[in-house]
Amino acid sequence: MAPAAADELAPSALGPAADEHISDVYIVFVSRDDYVDSVDYDVRLLASVIGSASEAKTAMIYHYSGLGFAASLAPEQAERLSRKEGIAIFKDRMYHVEKEEDGRLPRFFEENV
Repeated sequence: MAPAAADELAPSALGPAADEHISDVYIVFVSRDDYVDSVDYDVRLLASVIGSASEAKTAMIYHYSGLGFAASLAPEQAERLSRKEGIAIFKDRMYHVEKEEDGRLPRFFEENV
C-alpha cells in the first residue's frame, strides 16, 4: 500500500451516510514509532476496524501528525479500536458556555484568554 498523503483524506468526511450505522466523532491517540508514515499507519489502523482503506479515509476527519486522528466511528468500531495496543480513544464532546447576565463570558475565560 502506497503511503497516503494528508490531502488524500476526504475533505468533507463527516461520517457515514444517513442509511448507515449511527456514529460519533472520536479522538484517537496513537503510540507509534517516530520513523513510520503516520498518515499511512493511522489509515491502516482505522481500516482494520472499519473494513477498508477507502472507508477509513472517509471516516478520518482530521489527522494530528504526531499524535493520532479524529474519526467518525460507530460505538462498536471505537470499542474494537480501543482494544488495540498503544491506543487511547475518547468520544469528542461539545461544551456550551453560558454567558453572564451582562453578556460577558464567565470570569474564568476572561482570565485565561
